[in-house]
Amino acid sequence: MVSLVASILSPQNWSPSVLLLVATVAIFAVVRLSKRADFHSGAKWTDRGVPILGSLPFYTRRGDFLREGKERSANGHFNFFFGPYPIVAISGEAARSAYFTARGLDLSAGFKKLFSAGPDVDSLLGRNMATYFVTLFKRLTGKDHLATCLPYLNKDAHDTLSAIDTSVPMDPFVILHDLICKMTHRTVGCHDVAEDAELRAKTMKYYDMLDTSSAFSIMFPWLPTPTKMYKLWGGGKLHMLFLNLIQERRRTGRRAEDTMQILMDKGESDMVTAAFIIGALFAGLINTAIQAAWIICYLAYDPIWYAKVQAEVDAAVATHRISEHQTPADVLQTLSIDAWESEFPSLDLGVQDSIRLNLMGASMRQNISGKDIVLGDTGVIIPKNAFAVYSISDVHMDETVYKNPGRWDPSRYLSDRGEDKKKQHGYVGWGSGLHPCLGMRIAKMELSVSTATFVAMFNFKAVDKLGNPRTEPLPGYNCNDLQARRMTDTVYLKCEPRF
Repeated sequence: MVSLVASILSPQNWSPSVLLLVATVAIFAVVRLSKRADFHSGAKWTDRGVPILGSLPFYTRRGDFLREGKERSANGHFNFFFGPYPIVAISGEAARSAYFTARGLDLSAGFKKLFSAGPDVDSLLGRNMATYFVTLFKRLTGKDHLATCLPYLNKDAHDTLSAIDTSVPMDPFVILHDLICKMTHRTVGCHDVAEDAELRAKTMKYYDMLDTSSAFSIMFPWLPTPTKMYKLWGGGKLHMLFLNLIQERRRTGRRAEDTMQILMDKGESDMVTAAFIIGALFAGLINTAIQAAWIICYLAYDPIWYAKVQAEVDAAVATHRISEHQTPADVLQTLSIDAWESEFPSLDLGVQDSIRLNLMGASMRQNISGKDIVLGDTGVIIPKNAFAVYSISDVHMDETVYKNPGRWDPSRYLSDRGEDKKKQHGYVGWGSGLHPCLGMRIAKMELSVSTATFVAMFNFKAVDKLGNPRTEPLPGYNCNDLQARRMTDTVYLKCEPRF
């Protein structure tokens, strides 16, 4: 046996006939893998890419790749492969409308295979976690749960922002990112992490590892690439962190008003509880936390909308103040869910356009219906088990929809302009059609509390790291980014306390 292994590991000693046989098998395998069966989608162009790998630019310069393919196709739709995955890239209003309303095009399956390349947790946990996730998340976005969370969100905002050293410039992509991390743990995670800076740092480190991907790890998820191993290691560490917290509660009998406790009280297994929390936290930590910083930066660059939002916050404070001894931050902590969701329309519009400018990449879905899906009257077909991809910039950067689309301009959503209403599904920042963002209500609440509290507490302006006025524009839209960017060490704010 030892000699056989030694022979296999020493190809230089193989006989010519064995070398010929191995070479023949290898060539045959490459040829078989290189050949792809054509799939008929109604698209008028196909990007052939390279053998086996397919269209690498889908990963390396996604926005440009999708735009160029659209321009080369006679009907704006085209086919390509990414590794083993057959994909139909669609564009235009009719296809977009059908895409966002078609049953059988699954967001979870598309994201998992074409973006996250995560493990199959359904088989590990013995249940369909996507269905379970949707059901439970609807409860977490209910008014009762948010009312329970709100005092914690207000306290986190007050405590975090009060600790800002106003003698030096602050980095919003550090301070506000950490604040939203706390808030998201309050709403869909556990208080233990929200209240422990070391645990928060660990969870963010592990989430950064989970968010790591490469073209090869997505194309061939079964390959033990370094990126794959790094991602699995981060996921394992994150699971262990939450499992330890769950087991500590079971051991001590300690309870808390959080999602972890809700799941434990439902009798869920520790593995299911940890898996749900990890999935629920992901969007908040990766997207909402970044948007919280961007909206403050846009306000610092736009004196008109800064004044509108500040006046709106001051009006809410004046309306709800019951004592002259209350600071604006004190007053904001008394607002109800209804007040938070109705009294800051200018802030809501600012958030809406911030998301439009920072929702990068593409929407990706897999046809899991078991049959071909026809997209309305476009003539486009998404074959069974194939994927449909829609570039977000196709609508969010469409000059026929949005005037000066690269500019942050909340007034574009006012009734006299209504740019997002010009076409069907003209704004997809919170999802659209059959797939609205599950966490939209939570994200809006976190962004409202964090932004309004910041505006109430400080006057602020954009500066560089040394405190000098910043004159260069904010980084613009990059269609090749795969997701929103955290621009640390780029934009700083000089803050002056208002009270």
